[in-house]
Amino acid sequence: MINPVGHPKWDEVDKTIYESFASPNTEITVKSFPEGPPSVEDPEAHAWVEHLVVKYGLAWFRQAEAEGKPYDAIIPNCFLDPGAENLKALVPVPVVGPCEASLALAKVLGSRRAAVVTVGNKALWMIEERVRRAGYGDLVKKVYGIRLGVLDLDKDREVTVKEVISKAKEALRDGADTVILGCTGLAGLAKEVKEAIKAPVIDPAGAAVKVAEALVRITKL
Repeated sequence: MINPVGHPKWDEVDKTIYESFASPNTEITVKSFPEGPPSVEDPEAHAWVEHLVVKYGLAWFRQAEAEGKPYDAIIPNCFLDPGAENLKALVPVPVVGPCEASLALAKVLGSRRAAVVTVGNKALWMIEERVRRAGYGDLVKKVYGIRLGVLDLDKDREVTVKEVISKAKEALRDGADTVILGCTGLAGLAKEVKEAIKAPVIDPAGAAVKVAEALVRITKL
């Protein structure tokens, strides 16, 4: 799993979250970049990390192969799925974006009107564009932004959860039948949000790791 930021601040926490969704025999390695933005919330940062995901993702994959411990799948840990499409063309294993995986699961779940709840307002149009490019523009009716940025999410967990629940309830009032957490910084909150809103909530980290596991099994048949 690639954390597409220029610091290791979230690596251990994210590893724990991903492992909570993974099967017992799945080993997860988390890597962040030696360069890059603190978060991915604007077009400039997104363009930068798209390049870095391909650059380092390919290098790390080749290194693991050379060491005889190849990776079975790669997950760019950002809801914008930076670099995923290009990296898919360069490595012979599944590359699973959290956005793409979440949307696919919402569709399989039977959702007719899904809503994405994400951070702030700066990246809303970027998520809308990612959803459209992934082919789910008719499924997602609206992207809702909470009043926090990525770097604020771990300052007060209670505040973050309340913000997400508030927007999720708004989405349901607007007609949504499923809520997708549209930021991997919100990973691990789905259960609490689901209990509060009494509707399906998809966790992007959980979606990514379970889709990755399924693809690995299918491709190895």
